[in-house]
Amino acid sequence: MIFNNRGILGINARNLLYIRPYNRKKAIKLADDKVKTKQFLAARDISVPKLYQIIKTNEELERFDFNALPSNFVIKPNHGFGGEGIIPIVGKKDNYWISAGGKKHSKNDLKDHINDILDGRFSISNVGDTAFFEQYIISGDELGRYSHEGLPDIRVVVHNLIPVMAMLRLPTEESKGKANLHMGAVGVGIDIAKGQATHIVYKNKIIDEIPGGLGKIRGVKIPYWDEILLIASRVQLITNLGYLAADICLDKNVGPVLLEINARAGLGVQIANLAPLRKRLERIEGVKVTTPIKGVRIAKDMFGNTLEKEIEHLSGKQIIGTHEDIEIIQKQGTLKIKAKIDTGKTRSIIDEKLAIKAGLLDSKDYDDEKSTLRIKFSLKGKRIQTIADVERITNKDYKFIIASRDLSDFLVDSSISTEKQSQTTTKTKIEKHERPTEINFSSIDQDLIQIDNKIKLLYHLRPLNLASEEEKFFKDTSYNPQFEYPALKFDPIHLIDKLEKVKTDESPLGKFFEAKKIEISKKISLLDSIDTPEFTDISISLFEKPRKEDIELCREQLRKIDMENAEKIEGVFDAEEAKKRFEEIFEKYGLKNWKAKIKEQMVANCVAGKNNRLFVKKDAKFSKDRIETLVVHEIETHIITAENGKMQNYELFNRGSANYLTTQEGMAMYNVEKQRKLPFLENHKALGHVIAIDKAINASFSDVFHELLKHKISPKQAYRSALKAKRGFEDTSKPGAFTKDYIYFRGYFKVKNFIDGGGEMKDLYIGKIDLDDLEIIKNIPGIIEAKMLPNWLK
Repeated sequence: MIFNNRGILGINARNLLYIRPYNRKKAIKLADDKVKTKQFLAARDISVPKLYQIIKTNEELERFDFNALPSNFVIKPNHGFGGEGIIPIVGKKDNYWISAGGKKHSKNDLKDHINDILDGRFSISNVGDTAFFEQYIISGDELGRYSHEGLPDIRVVVHNLIPVMAMLRLPTEESKGKANLHMGAVGVGIDIAKGQATHIVYKNKIIDEIPGGLGKIRGVKIPYWDEILLIASRVQLITNLGYLAADICLDKNVGPVLLEINARAGLGVQIANLAPLRKRLERIEGVKVTTPIKGVRIAKDMFGNTLEKEIEHLSGKQIIGTHEDIEIIQKQGTLKIKAKIDTGKTRSIIDEKLAIKAGLLDSKDYDDEKSTLRIKFSLKGKRIQTIADVERITNKDYKFIIASRDLSDFLVDSSISTEKQSQTTTKTKIEKHERPTEINFSSIDQDLIQIDNKIKLLYHLRPLNLASEEEKFFKDTSYNPQFEYPALKFDPIHLIDKLEKVKTDESPLGKFFEAKKIEISKKISLLDSIDTPEFTDISISLFEKPRKEDIELCREQLRKIDMENAEKIEGVFDAEEAKKRFEEIFEKYGLKNWKAKIKEQMVANCVAGKNNRLFVKKDAKFSKDRIETLVVHEIETHIITAENGKMQNYELFNRGSANYLTTQEGMAMYNVEKQRKLPFLENHKALGHVIAIDKAINASFSDVFHELLKHKISPKQAYRSALKAKRGFEDTSKPGAFTKDYIYFRGYFKVKNFIDGGGEMKDLYIGKIDLDDLEIIKNIPGIIEAKMLPNWLK
């Protein structure tokens, strides 16, 4: 085999130059855990095989019902490597499971194998492991026809978001359905730009055909190629592994599916591509790449057409197509045009009108008789000086023909053709580029709503194990809960990419939408930073944090409150009775689309949702006064404001503009104070939230709880305030806070100062807005005054 050693990446160099500097231990740990990796990526819109069951212990294995599995599946060790320990089951017959390769396995055989997995026989570090069953992917015929029974996959090596090299791995009879090269599978190089199969490697040797009479694959196009490269790049960005290999297969029904990622990828991809990996990695060092899409584009530009480049290297000639862009060199600069490559002609030809326009020919001296011109032009960076005939060229797609005498330094590939484009100067391109486009604000409104809807901030910040951790805490209040959160139901990178595509302008409406864009971006970042030090800072940028004077005021007011009476509930009503009262109020205001719904696993006792639902916590208890207070707070403030927002031209007024929450909660607090005669500064819960947030920023859950007890707040309410402040942290012994509930305190004073300064409360009912935006909103055409108001405001 002819192969140049220069630029080959060896194991030591890979570890020292790429794995150690670019792959953090936390990211490697994730990659080594196949189950966590797939769950993590699935939550970010990366397609992975369906997980059927995880077996962690011998006891779970004994209880497991193998009959619950489908007829085909795959058994894998969670921390396995090199394909060891994997059994792909392709069917079942006479109480035996048949693996790829035709071997029969009894139930006891499978249990013995799983016990080996649990004992760590196949794990990376030879320690105890877990086994799991997952979906058996059935390959499409395009690649499946070249594989012996097993599942072919595509391995893509990615660094700096750029896919640098890829190969197709095909199982053989020898590899028993597995796509691992060291087991006897075949590797096939892939041209990054075209997605076409190139060289076939088998046991480190280049061969012409796939073993087993499966034929030649060179030139075969890989389906979904661009999508495969994009998935590999996105996976690197999401996992924060600076150097990885993504193994992707093609399901015959759904297309690309990620099988696993590898933080210590093998180096056989170099042999399959007859190209040194290290050389490619060095070429992209320092290249700035901001998105996976750009990474894929760079890969295609830098590493595509490897076969052509080999020919160029051997012959010293560049490969060109039948039509190429050239630059005619003038005294005043250059003129870019499209040229046709015609090896059947001996002398190049320039169109007469083009020659006159380029200043190469004086129209006064031209008499339609055949003449020649000395011309300089540039093709593929090479300057050429020639004698060209002047003729009329009627073809609109090109006005210059390059003949064989000017092509001695080039090889022509007739299969290569550039896109047709009209002759244009740089000036024309600039003018076309600078032409302003009209902003479609209705489209922007819908785009932002769709992106915002995917975030579900409070859903993602509600611990899954709330009940069990609360029970542990009250058994020992020095315990700091260890919360688990739902996997993100969106891909942060994908949403940020979509957000960046939303373009606004400097008009009042443009500024209104731009502020919402910024807020949505912060919310995405907040959820993407759960249980990290950055979580608190992002929360503060969204909701701010208590000031020193706020803390002092809250402490002073809490000392004045009679806590025993403040928390006493007289005339207890359950969730059903509260629901009945809320629906009476809906009927009173003609809110036919609104319903009250009882819900479990809520942090708050009652909250207005975004789909015409007022949620009531199932096990909550209410006094009569509390229910009437909630009527003012939830229905006569939040819901009525939302209904007015529906009447505006843009849905954002209904769903909520940037920073609307502070104004909305401030209105609710102010309205309750005025209508229910309940002074805000006697609201021990709102004051307690401020104390809890301030403490939580630098203290643990337990510390927050005990700090609130010092202010005579009941253990139950102290727990709730601590929970609200420590949401977003898995290990709540860490310092840090979710500062959202500061908005009640800040919002109350914001609205109070607005009203005291002569502002009209009804102006705040036009929709869910930030009162700081009122001046901007007044300049937005088509704003409708609030039509629906609480009875006491009319």
